[in-house]
Amino acid sequence: MSNNTPKIIRNSFLIVFIIVMISYAIYNSRILIAGPQINISEPQNGTTITESPLIRVKGTAQNIAFIDINDRMINIDENSLFDEPILLYPGYNIIKISAKDKFDREIEEFLEIIYLSDNESLEIPLDAIDNFDSIIEATSSTSTEESVEL
Repeated sequence: MSNNTPKIIRNSFLIVFIIVMISYAIYNSRILIAGPQINISEPQNGTTITESPLIRVKGTAQNIAFIDINDRMINIDENSLFDEPILLYPGYNIIKISAKDKFDREIEEFLEIIYLSDNESLEIPLDAIDNFDSIIEATSSTSTEESVEL
């Protein structure tokens, strides 16, 4: 054995240690590079709700500093989960979920939900389609007569 063997072993361990530390740093920096992420698990986009106007928006948010739903700040738990109640208006609703990380990078997700109460439906009766022209004519003639009288 030569006198250089301990130096070679020490230098080899030092090089391996440095490579491991650099690899670990690069692996963990992927979180910073990826930016904020939002995954909505419930409700699905395009869902039609008929039961109740109150729904719960659930999902996960990662790499964020702030998160809000319809410009209202919400909280997430220690597992990056959020669960927030939202009250729907009758008809078409758009719910905006946005998140920002500490570098001011922002991401937005939109949910489009249709809420139909018990007395509403998506179907248009055939007699309404047949009478549509007569309704338009009656409305336009009434508004014309009213404007003439003024």
